[in-house]
Amino acid sequence: MSRYSACPVFVLLILLFSSCAQQVAPTGGKPDTRPPLARKYSPDSATTHFHSKTVEIQFDEYIQLKDVSTQLVISPPMEKMPSVRVKNKTLTIEFKEPLKDSTTYTMNFGTAIQDLHENNPNVNFRYIFSTGSFVDSLCLWGQVTNALTLVPEKGVMVMLYNKLSDSVPYKQLPSYFARTDERGYYRITNIRAATYQVFALKDANFNYKYNEGEAIGFRASSLVLTHNDTANFVLFRESEQKQKLRRVSQIGHGRILLVFNKPVEDLLLKPLNFSWGEGSRVFVEKNAGGDSITYWFNSPKTDSLILEISDKGKVLDTVRYKLISYDKMLSQRKGQKASLSVRVNASKGTLDLNSPITFEFDNPVLSLGRIPDGKLLITEDTSHKNLSSKGSFHYLEKDKSLRFFSWADTAHVLKENQKYKLYILPGAFKDMFGFYNDTIRINFRTRELKFYGTLKLNLHAPEGHYVLQLLDETDAIVRESKIGGGKELYFEYLYPGKYRMRLIYDVNSNGKWDSGIYLQHLQPEHVIYNPQPVTIRSNWDQEVDWFIK
Repeated sequence: MSRYSACPVFVLLILLFSSCAQQVAPTGGKPDTRPPLARKYSPDSATTHFHSKTVEIQFDEYIQLKDVSTQLVISPPMEKMPSVRVKNKTLTIEFKEPLKDSTTYTMNFGTAIQDLHENNPNVNFRYIFSTGSFVDSLCLWGQVTNALTLVPEKGVMVMLYNKLSDSVPYKQLPSYFARTDERGYYRITNIRAATYQVFALKDANFNYKYNEGEAIGFRASSLVLTHNDTANFVLFRESEQKQKLRRVSQIGHGRILLVFNKPVEDLLLKPLNFSWGEGSRVFVEKNAGGDSITYWFNSPKTDSLILEISDKGKVLDTVRYKLISYDKMLSQRKGQKASLSVRVNASKGTLDLNSPITFEFDNPVLSLGRIPDGKLLITEDTSHKNLSSKGSFHYLEKDKSLRFFSWADTAHVLKENQKYKLYILPGAFKDMFGFYNDTIRINFRTRELKFYGTLKLNLHAPEGHYVLQLLDETDAIVRESKIGGGKELYFEYLYPGKYRMRLIYDVNSNGKWDSGIYLQHLQPEHVIYNPQPVTIRSNWDQEVDWFIK
């Protein structure tokens, strides 16, 4: 056979192996970003006199459903969600309950409908129908923001009720509703002309009703909707009206934590199974918000505690606890020496000018003001002269547990940009359980004065009561002042960086921001922010005028 006669066999083999090779989609070209489009409705969208039990919508390509349970929004809501399923290019909706008479329904699928291969969503695809003789066409839109931070609120329901009693958000399903987007905007369409109660609600349990603890926003009056309109809301959580004990836990020997739903005002903790004897010590420590209480006590000669808890003369609860004994507390240390731990802010290596040195103990201490001579020293790096005697020791007033105190440089013996040493020698402090501190040595340096900047604020505001807060870039409160109308304010020793100013209209003059109460038709106190952040630079005085209308 000639070499040419073998060619047909060779070609056949090539074709055979090629047909067995894996099929690969061609590479290159623009990616598919087009969403699936609806081609046919049965019944048609926006149809009237709708009485069908099922709807079929055909798309121009194969589709899939993603997160339909959270993405699908039906207005007005239904008690039983319809069944929604996909087969190839067809979406089928099957209703599980009778539809209301003379009502326009809007079904918004959000991003649930996507093509099969590229996951391109048909964003906010809607199917609309009316069981009456016409499709309602009015529209309401607006924005929902947080009442204190003014940040837009995502995923909040804005709800319209055609019943006007105060109880409707608690008991009724809304007539219409929509959810806010990432920027806090909502849009409710196909609304009937009528008078409505309108609410914004952070519906945590998705039951379309206002439940305790959920955030709400409301209009001061009902909305008469005769044309397309707007309504904005500020969202807040109501101030708790009834005191409740939420949680009790024993967190150590002689220490119980009590958590309440609101700040306590006149707390009484009464043991029922014993009496405190001679030498017993009891301390009550509140957190900054006043709703979390640590109860410190010398362990009684009993292995259990029955404690009656009251606030403002009303008994809230009675708790029973098997106590952690002194011996068990020692055994839990796993061989470590029992001692009193102390944390000092200067241990970070730098102390801010015009700031005290603060001390935080694990347990309440009993020896402040009776520190033995030479047990606590603050010295210059090059000298052994004790400077601590030039300052003054204070318990922090916001705390009643005797765990926090400070040394203030009242004689101004600490100079800028200087090195210092702090010594706390053994036995300087004794706590309520009889433990003493070990040796602590800390080296620190004071900052340079030119590191800081100063802000002078000229506030031009009507007479009234305000709280002015200076916020850092994390929105933490750096400084706070309670003021009247127009006033000059100075903020010294500020770190370099950007700051915002928040002004609270303190209506009840209690020096803090207060939330609203829906049933009392009480809106949260109004808050405004300065239009532009303030930049503070080192060794620089910044002056700002802020005009409040």
